Amino acid sequence: MEFKSQNFEIKAIPEGKNMFVEGYAAVFGNEDSYNDIIEKGAFTKTIQGKEGKRIKLCLQHDMDDVVGKIEELREDEKGLWFKAKISNTTKGKDLAILIEDEAINEISIGYQSIVWEVDEVRNVRLLKEVKLYEISFVTRAANEQAVVTATEVKEEKPELTDDELLQKRAEIDAEIEKRAMDKFLKSI
Repeated sequence: MEFKSQNFEIKAIPEGKNMFVEGYAAVFGNEDSYNDIIEKGAFTKTIQGKEGKRIKLCLQHDMDDVVGKIEELREDEKGLWFKAKISNTTKGKDLAILIEDEAINEISIGYQSIVWEVDEVRNVRLLKEVKLYEISFVTRAANEQAVVTATEVKEEKPELTDDELLQKRAEIDAEIEKRAMDKFLKSI
């Protein structure tokens, strides 16, 4: 697996809330410190369908250290844009503190080169197709142009269990019955 990295700016997660980040995991046409240039369209196959849903949000390229979920992923004119949720877990909160302290302030991708050619005049490798495995928060990046462009912190309402739904329904039914009885008594 190969890696490409980018700088980003982000805010920390407040207690009890999730952080949503969006930005560029890769920028097209930009030569990185490994003398690679990712071309527009390089991610098209890998981000579609089932494979696109398998791409992970990790810490330090460790596929066993998933810190959230990629919600959206697409190519545009600039590069590979993503929106992700950092999980409200111990690891997610730890990551938020590291980001707030600027101990971790860069982003990177883990991928496999599928189709490329070498431009011997410029001494660069042109990446035409890559298979993307993960997007990571890292301490050291290869490329400085991709940035997180927005952050949003919001509290998500947890899904109710079946028992909680039945309880809620019973409360609503009781309220309806009470109102109907009050209306009946007032009409007498």
